[in-house]
Amino acid sequence: MFNPLQSAYPRLEKDQTIPAFSLPGADGMPHSPWDYKQREHLVLLFTRSATNSEERGFLRAFAHDFKAFREEECAILAITADPVITNLQAQETLQLPFPLLADPQGEVIARYTYWESETHALAPCIILASRYGALYAQWVAESEAKLPPITELLASLQYLNRLCTP
Repeated sequence: MFNPLQSAYPRLEKDQTIPAFSLPGADGMPHSPWDYKQREHLVLLFTRSATNSEERGFLRAFAHDFKAFREEECAILAITADPVITNLQAQETLQLPFPLLADPQGEVIARYTYWESETHALAPCIILASRYGALYAQWVAESEAKLPPITELLASLQYLNRLCTP
């Protein structure tokens, strides 16, 4: 079955260095994947917003399992198309233990997943990069609920840790 979403998002090549970026977090400070390079694996969560219940549930699930990600030497950055002030409110309400980054213009989002600039619509996406900044896996879906479960990401991280010990 043809999925127009699959032909409309940027496909990153496995083992390719993920695109660099710097985005403001809810704390107003810039965050970049390079802040973690050579030290930790990285999960990038691209979610449509931090204001709707499905997206909040998605972020809460990662917050709930944050300790398991840390045990696998993995950091998490979540990115929305919401402005910084909206992300600040969500960060406080959800008590997220990881940065919630703002990309209201979609410049970074468009490099990783489907982005419709006129409507600010995006396809939810998860990127898993090794501590060396190389793409291990990219998942893109029509909704957050259709992305792989956290257990699958944790299994991938365990495998990565067996492959590339620091």
